[in-house]
Amino acid sequence: MGCRDRGYVVQAGSWGPWGATACWSLGLDAESRLVAGLTTVLLFFLLITQASQAHQKPSSEVVGAVHGVAYLSPSLQSKIPYHEVHWRRNNTLKLAGRDGSGEVWYRNNSYRGRLELFSNNTLKISHLQKNDSSVYQLYMEDETGKGLIESVLLTVYELVPKPTVNAKVIRSDPEQCEATLECSVRLEAVTYEWISHSKFQWNRISASELHVFLNSSPDTYTCKVSNPVSSNNASLIYRHPCSWTGESSGAASCTTTSALVALALHLLLLTVA
Repeated sequence: MGCRDRGYVVQAGSWGPWGATACWSLGLDAESRLVAGLTTVLLFFLLITQASQAHQKPSSEVVGAVHGVAYLSPSLQSKIPYHEVHWRRNNTLKLAGRDGSGEVWYRNNSYRGRLELFSNNTLKISHLQKNDSSVYQLYMEDETGKGLIESVLLTVYELVPKPTVNAKVIRSDPEQCEATLECSVRLEAVTYEWISHSKFQWNRISASELHVFLNSSPDTYTCKVSNPVSSNNASLIYRHPCSWTGESSGAASCTTTSALVALALHLLLLTVA
């Protein structure tokens, strides 16, 4: 009697000198459970692999400024000439590449007219936008089909505008001035730093607000706001008893314009005379 006659579904080949046949009875329900279990295990390992790749630290990081230029360069120093290369964004969106003949191609998408692929596989992105921030992958494949993947993290920042500074006087008397200095810009991911230009000290305090107690000595406090691509600053000038004056570019511009008008009128009067 064969395995099928016994209701078995799996049969092994003959073994031993007697030519015995080994059979295992699983049944339809057991087979279904086995297949489902194997499928679950495979999916589990696949998810782990994808999660590991998603959280893998990029091999390099690049920063750029809005409207500026960024160069995404591979760090691998391989002597093997790669047959084909191409750049992707987030492992999905193809941007640019070079085929086996050496011809460079660019995809028609939001990066149109802003990409340039160099012979060393560096990708140049011009006219940067804030939403260009992402992880980019360089796929390199040799003639045997073996390849390497390298990722680069690009973060695009806006240029820091001139901060707004203000002094809130808490207490003012002939002996001491108590005030809170405030500094702000309408931009995220920046650091604040207060710098005192006192004759007796050079203090740097990392905060957007600064609480001060001052005497009769005049002083200047400068707030510097920075991000990885730029910085800007504004100052407050203190005078006794508790007077604060901020920078005013408009006033300086107005003074310059008035001086030019006065000079023109003076020259006109000399000409008439």
